[in-house]
Amino acid sequence: MPEGQVSHHNAIALREALAGRTLTAVEVAHPRLLPQDLERRLAGDAFDRFAAAGKHHLIHFASGRVLHSHLRMSGSWRLCGPRGPGRRGGLHLALMTATGGACLYRCPQVRLLDAHEPLPGPVRALGPDLLAPDVDPAAAALRAVTHAPVGQEIGETLLDQRGVAGVGNAYKNESLFLAGISPWRAAADVDAKEARELGAIAGRLLADGVRERGMIRTYAPGGSGVPGAKTHWVHRRANRPCRRCGTAIRSRGQGDDNRTSYWCPTCQS
Repeated sequence: MPEGQVSHHNAIALREALAGRTLTAVEVAHPRLLPQDLERRLAGDAFDRFAAAGKHHLIHFASGRVLHSHLRMSGSWRLCGPRGPGRRGGLHLALMTATGGACLYRCPQVRLLDAHEPLPGPVRALGPDLLAPDVDPAAAALRAVTHAPVGQEIGETLLDQRGVAGVGNAYKNESLFLAGISPWRAAADVDAKEARELGAIAGRLLADGVRERGMIRTYAPGGSGVPGAKTHWVHRRANRPCRRCGTAIRSRGQGDDNRTSYWCPTCQS
């Protein structure tokens, strides 16, 4: 699931494979991208650096141009060899060098910005990225909770990328469970100690996801809570017994986007 851990993992993988390399071909494989004239605009350009901002991907080129993408629920960046994409189904864009390339699949949102063009509004409006090296996740979460809109539930606060960036629905559910906080509690009722602990947990889980190559692994058999088997504490476990107390996990849509919250009514209050 493309949450903040995926964008940061991708930035690392793409940088290690392609930074400094000159583009030899640009293939636009989806008609939705044709109006951007990417082949001409990127001809002869070179990869400079790769960055992540929450769930957003930013590929910087030597010309100063920036390719912005947001993977939403189904998109993915993949590396390929010098012969080009090994898989054609779902391909939107391939950026090739002599040694390999970066391929974008099923991405609903991608745009090439010219040099000095400002980043899109949603990127500029992001709150602190919990995976950024200069961000304290505990302090960032405390600030987000403190400034949450009146009446907002904490489950919504964690997903509001203007407060903290990078947390998606899976990490929301898992972080709230580990912190013992119900997603339905008003953000105003989350005290400073709880908010800081919640931020620290979310930051740790996201960092684990980067180390796990983008996989969300939050529960290990035996209850250690460290990455292991591809399992979760509560996420997508509706009506199954809580791994701690045995109570049936509940689920319900939350917020304007109706994202599904999963929680244990006994362990979370």
